[in-house]
Amino acid sequence: MTSFSWDKMPIKHKLYIYIISLTVTTWLVFSFFLQPQKDQLAQLTAQYHTERQQVKIIEDFLQVHPHPEKYIVELDKKILYIDAMLPDHPEISTFLLQVEQLSRECGLQLNYLKPINTTNKEGYREYEIEISVMGSFIQSMNFLNQFENKSRFTNVTTIAMLANKDKLETKLSAKIYSFGVPSAVSTNNKTTDK
Repeated sequence: MTSFSWDKMPIKHKLYIYIISLTVTTWLVFSFFLQPQKDQLAQLTAQYHTERQQVKIIEDFLQVHPHPEKYIVELDKKILYIDAMLPDHPEISTFLLQVEQLSRECGLQLNYLKPINTTNKEGYREYEIEISVMGSFIQSMNFLNQFENKSRFTNVTTIAMLANKDKLETKLSAKIYSFGVPSAVSTNNKTTDK
Protein backbone atom coordinates (compact mmCIF):
# COMPACT_ATOMS: atom_id res chain seq x y z
CA MET A 1 0.00 0.00 0.00
CA THR A 2 1.24 3.40 -0.83
CA SER A 3 1.21 6.16 1.70
CA PHE A 4 0.36 9.71 0.99
CA SER A 5 3.18 12.19 1.39
CA TRP A 6 2.92 15.88 0.65
CA ASP A 7 6.65 16.16 0.08
CA LYS A 8 6.76 13.37 -2.52
CA MET A 9 3.75 14.75 -4.44
CA PRO A 10 4.57 16.38 -7.74
CA ILE A 11 4.28 20.17 -7.89
CA LYS A 12 1.60 19.91 -10.53
CA HIS A 13 -0.72 17.99 -8.14
CA LYS A 14 0.13 20.31 -5.26
CA LEU A 15 -0.86 23.23 -7.45
CA TYR A 16 -4.21 21.57 -8.33
CA ILE A 17 -4.95 20.86 -4.66
CA TYR A 18 -4.00 24.43 -3.74
CA ILE A 19 -6.26 25.91 -6.46
CA ILE A 20 -9.17 23.63 -5.50
CA SER A 21 -8.81 24.42 -1.79
CA LEU A 22 -8.55 28.14 -2.54
CA THR A 23 -11.67 27.94 -4.74
CA VAL A 24 -13.65 26.02 -2.09
CA THR A 25 -12.53 28.43 0.64
CA THR A 26 -13.48 31.43 -1.50
CA TRP A 27 -16.88 29.89 -2.28
CA LEU A 28 -17.50 29.13 1.42
CA VAL A 29 -16.55 32.66 2.48
CA PHE A 30 -18.75 34.13 -0.25
CA SER A 31 -21.72 31.83 0.50
CA PHE A 32 -21.71 32.12 4.27
CA PHE A 33 -20.42 35.65 4.85
CA LEU A 34 -20.56 37.86 1.78
CA GLN A 35 -23.81 36.70 0.13
CA PRO A 36 -25.99 37.19 3.26
CA GLN A 37 -24.46 40.64 3.70
CA LYS A 38 -25.13 41.42 0.05
CA ASP A 39 -28.77 40.23 0.38
CA GLN A 40 -29.28 42.26 3.54
CA LEU A 41 -27.76 45.30 1.83
CA ALA A 42 -30.16 44.85 -1.12
CA GLN A 43 -33.15 44.60 1.27
CA LEU A 44 -32.03 47.70 3.17
CA THR A 45 -31.54 49.59 -0.09
CA ALA A 46 -35.04 48.64 -1.27
CA GLN A 47 -36.48 49.65 2.12
CA TYR A 48 -34.59 52.94 1.95
CA HIS A 49 -35.99 53.72 -1.51
CA THR A 50 -39.54 52.87 -0.38
CA GLU A 51 -39.28 55.05 2.70
CA ARG A 52 -37.64 57.82 0.69
CA GLN A 53 -40.60 57.76 -1.73
CA GLN A 54 -43.00 57.99 1.21
CA VAL A 55 -41.06 60.93 2.63
CA LYS A 56 -41.15 62.59 -0.81
CA ILE A 57 -44.94 62.15 -0.96
CA ILE A 58 -45.27 63.71 2.50
CA GLU A 59 -42.95 66.58 1.57
CA ASP A 60 -44.92 67.23 -1.63
CA PHE A 61 -48.17 67.15 0.35
CA LEU A 62 -46.77 69.65 2.87
CA GLN A 63 -45.70 71.97 0.07
CA VAL A 64 -49.20 71.91 -1.43
CA HIS A 65 -50.95 72.01 1.99
CA PRO A 66 -48.73 73.91 4.46
CA HIS A 67 -51.47 73.72 7.14
CA PRO A 68 -52.60 70.06 7.22
CA GLU A 69 -55.06 70.72 10.07
CA LYS A 70 -57.04 73.13 7.88
CA TYR A 71 -56.91 70.67 4.98
CA ILE A 72 -58.27 67.87 7.18
CA VAL A 73 -61.13 70.14 8.29
CA GLU A 74 -61.88 70.94 4.62
CA LEU A 75 -61.84 67.22 3.76
CA ASP A 76 -64.22 66.47 6.64
CA LYS A 77 -66.62 69.12 5.36
CA LYS A 78 -66.46 67.67 1.84
CA ILE A 79 -67.05 64.15 3.16
CA LEU A 80 -70.08 65.35 5.14
CA TYR A 81 -71.39 67.13 2.04
CA ILE A 82 -70.95 64.00 -0.11
CA ASP A 83 -72.60 61.84 2.57
CA ALA A 84 -75.55 64.24 2.59
CA MET A 85 -75.80 64.20 -1.23
CA LEU A 86 -75.50 60.43 -1.56
CA PRO A 87 -76.08 58.79 1.83
CA ASP A 88 -75.33 55.17 2.71
CA HIS A 89 -78.93 54.61 3.82
CA PRO A 90 -82.17 55.74 2.15
CA GLU A 91 -82.93 58.36 4.85
CA ILE A 92 -86.33 58.99 3.25
CA SER A 93 -87.62 60.69 6.41
CA THR A 94 -84.75 63.21 6.29
CA PHE A 95 -85.46 63.80 2.61
CA LEU A 96 -89.17 64.31 3.35
CA LEU A 97 -88.32 66.89 6.00
CA GLN A 98 -85.99 68.70 3.57
CA VAL A 99 -88.69 68.82 0.86
CA GLU A 100 -91.31 70.01 3.36
CA GLN A 101 -88.99 72.74 4.66
CA LEU A 102 -88.04 73.77 1.11
CA SER A 103 -91.69 74.06 0.07
CA ARG A 104 -92.37 76.28 3.10
CA GLU A 105 -89.31 78.44 2.31
CA CYS A 106 -90.57 78.91 -1.25
CA GLY A 107 -94.10 79.76 -0.06
CA LEU A 108 -95.66 76.61 -1.54
CA GLN A 109 -98.14 74.18 -0.12
CA LEU A 110 -96.87 70.58 -0.21
CA ASN A 111 -99.77 68.38 -1.29
CA TYR A 112 -97.97 65.05 -1.14
CA LEU A 113 -94.70 63.24 -1.54
CA LYS A 114 -95.00 59.57 -2.29
CA PRO A 115 -92.53 56.84 -3.21
CA ILE A 116 -93.28 55.13 -6.52
CA ASN A 117 -90.60 52.50 -6.99
CA THR A 118 -87.31 51.29 -5.52
CA THR A 119 -84.71 49.72 -7.76
CA ASN A 120 -81.47 48.01 -6.77
CA LYS A 121 -78.66 48.90 -9.12
CA GLU A 122 -75.04 47.86 -9.10
CA GLY A 123 -73.73 49.32 -5.84
CA TYR A 124 -76.57 51.77 -5.21
CA ARG A 125 -80.35 52.05 -4.86
CA GLU A 126 -82.63 54.30 -6.88
CA TYR A 127 -85.89 55.63 -5.38
CA GLU A 128 -88.54 57.07 -7.65
CA ILE A 129 -90.76 59.62 -5.94
CA GLU A 130 -93.61 61.90 -6.92
CA ILE A 131 -94.13 65.36 -5.40
CA SER A 132 -97.07 67.74 -5.74
CA VAL A 133 -96.94 71.37 -4.62
CA MET A 134 -99.35 74.31 -4.99
CA GLY A 135 -98.36 77.94 -5.47
CA SER A 136 -97.52 80.58 -8.04
CA PHE A 137 -95.36 80.00 -11.11
CA ILE A 138 -92.40 81.91 -9.66
CA GLN A 139 -92.65 80.04 -6.36
CA SER A 140 -92.81 76.73 -8.25
CA MET A 141 -89.78 77.57 -10.39
CA ASN A 142 -87.85 78.68 -7.31
CA PHE A 143 -88.79 75.38 -5.65
CA LEU A 144 -87.64 73.37 -8.67
CA ASN A 145 -84.33 75.22 -8.83
CA GLN A 146 -83.60 74.74 -5.15
CA PHE A 147 -84.90 71.17 -5.17
CA GLU A 148 -82.34 70.17 -7.81
CA ASN A 149 -79.52 72.04 -6.08
CA LYS A 150 -80.18 71.18 -2.44
CA SER A 151 -78.08 68.85 -0.30
CA ARG A 152 -79.54 65.55 -1.62
CA PHE A 153 -78.61 64.48 -5.16
CA THR A 154 -81.85 64.32 -7.15
CA ASN A 155 -82.70 63.71 -10.77
CA VAL A 156 -86.00 65.30 -11.88
CA THR A 157 -87.45 63.16 -14.66
CA THR A 158 -90.82 64.82 -15.40
CA ILE A 159 -92.54 68.10 -14.53
CA ALA A 160 -96.22 68.83 -15.04
CA MET A 161 -97.88 72.15 -14.23
CA LEU A 162 -101.68 72.42 -14.04
CA ALA A 163 -103.59 75.68 -13.54
CA ASN A 164 -105.98 75.23 -10.64
CA LYS A 165 -108.20 78.27 -9.87
CA ASP A 166 -105.80 81.01 -8.75
CA LYS A 167 -102.88 78.65 -7.98
CA LEU A 168 -100.63 76.43 -10.04
CA GLU A 169 -100.25 72.76 -9.15
CA THR A 170 -96.79 71.43 -9.96
CA LYS A 171 -96.27 67.69 -10.06
CA LEU A 172 -92.81 66.31 -10.52
CA SER A 173 -91.31 62.88 -10.69
CA ALA A 174 -87.77 62.53 -9.45
CA LYS A 175 -85.21 59.95 -8.47
CA ILE A 176 -83.05 60.02 -5.37
CA TYR A 177 -80.19 57.67 -4.65
CA SER A 178 -78.31 55.97 -1.83
CA PHE A 179 -75.15 53.89 -1.76
CA GLY A 180 -75.21 50.17 -1.16
CA VAL A 181 -77.76 47.47 -1.71
CA PRO A 182 -79.24 45.75 1.35
CA SER A 183 -78.48 42.04 1.67
CA ALA A 184 -82.12 41.00 2.13
CA VAL A 185 -84.48 42.78 -0.26
CA SER A 186 -87.99 42.32 1.01
CA THR A 187 -89.38 45.83 1.49
CA ASN A 188 -92.42 45.52 -0.81
CA ASN A 189 -93.55 44.18 -4.16
CA LYS A 190 -92.33 47.32 -5.94
CA THR A 191 -88.67 46.49 -5.21
CA THR A 192 -86.90 45.08 -8.25
CA ASP A 193 -83.40 43.77 -8.84
CA LYS A 194 -81.50 44.76 -11.95
